[in-house]
Amino acid sequence: MKLEKKEIKEKIYKISAKTDRGQRLNKLIAPIYQENLKEIRSLTKELIAFNSEINEEKLNGDWELIFSDVELFRSSPFFLAIEKALDNQKRSDLFFKLHQLQVCSFGLSTIGKVSQKINFTKREFISTFDTTIFGLTTIPIFGWFKLLPTFGGRVITLANEISLNKNVLKMTLQKTKVSEVEGLKRIPIFSNLLMEKWYPVKNIWEKLPWNSNEPSLEVFIKYLDEDMRIIEDIYGSIFVYVRV
Repeated sequence: MKLEKKEIKEKIYKISAKTDRGQRLNKLIAPIYQENLKEIRSLTKELIAFNSEINEEKLNGDWELIFSDVELFRSSPFFLAIEKALDNQKRSDLFFKLHQLQVCSFGLSTIGKVSQKINFTKREFISTFDTTIFGLTTIPIFGWFKLLPTFGGRVITLANEISLNKNVLKMTLQKTKVSEVEGLKRIPIFSNLLMEKWYPVKNIWEKLPWNSNEPSLEVFIKYLDEDMRIIEDIYGSIFVYVRV
């Protein structure tokens, strides 16, 4: 039986919630709940059939990521530009798996809110994700108190020169910084040196000998309405956003 648009979206919300935005579907952690992955991919295809006009006005505004079938941080223009530069799906998947192992092992770092702000008037695309460091640090079985306090910050990436051609959203990566998040302590020692400072990623990128092109990227808008947006990267990975 064919589902109505509202029913499809409700099912997507439910799967997003029970899989922790898709993080529980990551095979690197455990190859379980894969039936949910198949279901949400099927649901997104059904929802695309209800797609309406995609335009700048509807894209403008604040959005929050509720589901991804790959690592959450890959929604950032910074990592999307790296994906394009690597020019090989297997190579980029390996790179991102290694990155996840480096920063998330032993619960060292976890990703919180992931959001995007699209502004076609300024031709800007701002992506953020919150990261928590040392969220739970104790000695297993014997530990009953936190060994280390919780630190963290918000990674902000700015891309500009955004343009929309039919369903293709293009942009150029410019700079990134780490800012303070209310409720989280700043990273000690390094905070004064590293936080609240823009780093000119584009300028550095173009000076690296293995980068022949500027850090540009594109994503494909598969579905857009008043409160939901579904995009795919160049290899078909799914990212589902809701309007804040």
